Amino acid sequence: MRQFSRGLVLLAVVAVLTVGVACGRSASSEAPSNYQVTLAVEPSPAAVGPATVTVTIRDQDNAPVTGATVEVEGNMSHAGMKPVFADAHHQGDGQYVTEGFEFTMGGDWILTARVTLADGTSFEHSEDLPGVHGDDKHNGDHGDHDDHEDAGH
Repeated sequence: MRQFSRGLVLLAVVAVLTVGVACGRSASSEAPSNYQVTLAVEPSPAAVGPATVTVTIRDQDNAPVTGATVEVEGNMSHAGMKPVFADAHHQGDGQYVTEGFEFTMGGDWILTARVTLADGTSFEHSEDLPGVHGDDKHNGDHGDHDDHEDAGH
């Protein structure tokens, strides 16, 4: 019985270590020093609703990087909110632009660009975006119409 207990404990330790190593490992890391990555958001200042995120990637010679695959993830700085994802498409001059990105709530956000270069190298770059403006007037409605137009209808 003692050998069984020791074996079970050993198995549990191996399982915990394996899960810990797997969770701690990431296919992406911070952008290597030979690449410059910047993020820009329009509208500026950022507000609840649709937004365009432009990821600009340049190499060590300041030449635009082409042929990359880029995904942008937006997370609120506090727990409990669902992240927002959007693919960014190359528009030329090393700029990759999102379609369908939307800030779902006012507050502080963290934007992360996940980049995979044409040679398979992958990394990520994150930037804080404090103070995304809320939309109190429409209480969740992203301003697709004017409240006065609906009066009397």
